[in-house]
Amino acid sequence: QPGDSAVFRFNADSLFKPQGRPVPGFLKKSGNVIVINVKTDKLISQQEEQALEQTLQQKMMAEQQKQMQAYAETQNKKDEVTLQDYLKKNNLTGAKKTPGGVYYIITQPGTGAMPKAGQQVSLQYKGMLLSGKEFDSSAKHGGSPFSYVTGRGQVIPGWDEGVAMLNKGAKATLLIPSSLAYGERGSGPAIPANSPLRFDIEVVDIKDAPAAPAGGMAPTGPPQ
Repeated sequence: QPGDSAVFRFNADSLFKPQGRPVPGFLKKSGNVIVINVKTDKLISQQEEQALEQTLQQKMMAEQQKQMQAYAETQNKKDEVTLQDYLKKNNLTGAKKTPGGVYYIITQPGTGAMPKAGQQVSLQYKGMLLSGKEFDSSAKHGGSPFSYVTGRGQVIPGWDEGVAMLNKGAKATLLIPSSLAYGERGSGPAIPANSPLRFDIEVVDIKDAPAAPAGGMAPTGPPQ
């Protein structure tokens, strides 16, 4: 009836998991619960209700997107401070930075052209948290170079950005902010949420990518 009011509480998982999206950190901190206060102003038809529901859903998603963006901006600032501090403490000189925020330190120059989007790159790599704890490496997968096609979303964005600055034979250290790594979701128990990462890599080869077979899968290696 007009004038009635109610409070709805539901688990954030019910909204985000069906869309395949992680629950934002700011919701986890609030108990993983979304609260909606509702007051009835008037009775409406079913068609009006459907239109109103669609409008409310759009507004809700826009507000969530705004909050997630604000959260990401705050986290990016924290990561920037963390990475700069890491560079100083570990005496990593000569660091350069991509437009997206990946630091790269070339320890051995390579030769030839840098990879273009759509080319296949083969790497030896070791991935670590900034604490120094190793979570993955090509050595753990038999020692063969890991190969992927650049610009296809087959690896974390920080790899695409950082490796694009290297040529064949180059060895480098990449320092990747969490937003270009595994973000709020992390990656299993090995990589906590909001973790900047370090990768020591060697570019073994750069070549044109082979034609993908029908229904082909992305190569195995570092999780996306």
